[in-house]
Amino acid sequence: WFAEYYGIVEKRGGFDVIIGNPPYLEVRQIGYEPKGLSTLESNAVHSMCIERSAQVLNAAHGSMSMIVPLSIVCTQRMIGTQAIIENGRTTWYSNFAWRPGKLFDAVNRALTIYVARANAAPSTYSTGYIKWSSDTREDLFPNLYYQAVSRKRPSFFVPKHQSPTEASILDRVLKASKAVAQEVSSQGGKSIYYRTTGGLYWKVFTDFAPDFQLNGKAGSSSRETHFSLRRADQSDRMVALLGSNLYWWWYTITSNLRDLNPTDINGFRYPEGIEKDSDLMRLGKRFIKDIKANSTMLVRIQKTTGETSTQSFKISLSKPILDEIDTLLAGHYGLSAEELDFIINYDIKYRMGSELEGEE
Repeated sequence: WFAEYYGIVEKRGGFDVIIGNPPYLEVRQIGYEPKGLSTLESNAVHSMCIERSAQVLNAAHGSMSMIVPLSIVCTQRMIGTQAIIENGRTTWYSNFAWRPGKLFDAVNRALTIYVARANAAPSTYSTGYIKWSSDTREDLFPNLYYQAVSRKRPSFFVPKHQSPTEASILDRVLKASKAVAQEVSSQGGKSIYYRTTGGLYWKVFTDFAPDFQLNGKAGSSSRETHFSLRRADQSDRMVALLGSNLYWWWYTITSNLRDLNPTDINGFRYPEGIEKDSDLMRLGKRFIKDIKANSTMLVRIQKTTGETSTQSFKISLSKPILDEIDTLLAGHYGLSAEELDFIINYDIKYRMGSELEGEE
């Protein structure tokens, strides 16, 4: 770098523009050992490419842009990379789903395109989690809409929202008095079950272990896990809260949308008054009963393990109950009628599509 680009890096203060599509690889997947970079702790090669680009970019007026995995805006290990991108620069994050349409035919993962430009009064903006079909691709970029994002963020995520309504809802959730983590027990107790993967547009929480059989014998799926509650009498309310449209919205704007991790659950906040709401408990019981009644056993034949039979839930059939749950939650969170309507109808085109009937 010093020899080949001395006139640019040393005399002119760096490159005016850097653009790229860095390798989506972990350090363990490459044949050399990077050194001297703060992003080494992320173990992501694209993070190191971003840091090196920032080092050779003109700090006064330089701009850079890269296409990277969506994790850049929603995983703990990317906090340092976010800081490097945004340091002294106004930054725009555009976030793209991989279904039904995707940016690259051969890349089955969600992606973020960031653009960062030197600015004396830097700010940050983000789009929502953008979904589209292949026949509307030409309209994708002309219709991007960005929402301002605080630079003093309370957690590791850059919220993937795109309207003042969403910003207002997020503010109310973040100001709620309790987090789910405060109700989780490490000593055992009543369990809430969920699947760590699967369920493209729905996340399923139950107070019972879903049925699972391997070659005719009862067992548990490797995708199934659970957490325990401090108080057993909160299980119905917790299922209602985490099954709500509000939680799906929260999960969408804060997570990588690939896995359901403990941090995705524990960080969700709710008003303490929910814990005493008898109507929410009643709706939670109705919801659990309804998803059980609508469930079926999904049978798969796998070469390595044999025949698996898994209880599959069609949550879209229980959407009317979830809407009642969100109406109750809106009162606790102080959401307006407009905000409640937004939450109930969030992602509805994809969540209620006929192709989702097989989703868990």
